[in-house]
Amino acid sequence: MDAHSTDKTPNRRPVRSFVLREGRLTPAQDRAFRELWPLHGVDWTPGAQIDFAATFGSEKPVVLEIGFGNGDSLAEMAAADLNRNWLGIEVHRPGVGHLLLEIERRGLSNLKVMRHDAVEVLTQGIAAASLDAVQLFFPDPWPKRRHHKRRILSPQLIQLLAKVIRPGGVFHAATDWEPYAEQMLEILDSATDCFESTAGVGRYAPRPATRPLTKFEQRGERLGHPVHDLLYRRR
Repeated sequence: MDAHSTDKTPNRRPVRSFVLREGRLTPAQDRAFRELWPLHGVDWTPGAQIDFAATFGSEKPVVLEIGFGNGDSLAEMAAADLNRNWLGIEVHRPGVGHLLLEIERRGLSNLKVMRHDAVEVLTQGIAAASLDAVQLFFPDPWPKRRHHKRRILSPQLIQLLAKVIRPGGVFHAATDWEPYAEQMLEILDSATDCFESTAGVGRYAPRPATRPLTKFEQRGERLGHPVHDLLYRRR
């Protein structure tokens, strides 16, 4: 679901937390890219800073979601909170096409979409302290030990988030993969100079009512995979 990279070692290809496995677009998703992307998509040139006021046509606070999957829950949150602008980043074209169609169906003017590597966008395209919140829901857990370096949530990502989230803003993550949840908790609790847990050190947070229960999550619960939410406030 996510779209990112973290390894900046010179002369090495970045280690990305996603692998592009492009499924075929449905006719409706194909139409979405042709007709709806110009209305709701954000074209970005690496190195250029995104002007949120110009992008959304308003000065409302901005929430960024990294790796929104098919975008259903993101669209639901944006529809329920019209006092904020919402930006979703995803690399997989079918998911982007699906969300564009959902934006059209709901008539949303406060939700925009980007198709890019989220870490590049965070590093190069977002001004300091310009985001009200960042969301990372159900990122790929990369369960095999040799793939753990691909996991998106890392100390390096936390430093990027600390740069772009305003003081008092929130980082909200969720996962149903227990070992990944434990790693997330350890990393975030260690970033005491940047973030503080809303639930207390070493504790997961209750799922906020504002985060919709997804079909993916409901299926996981039926299989006995509890979901852990982590909410941290920028100091």
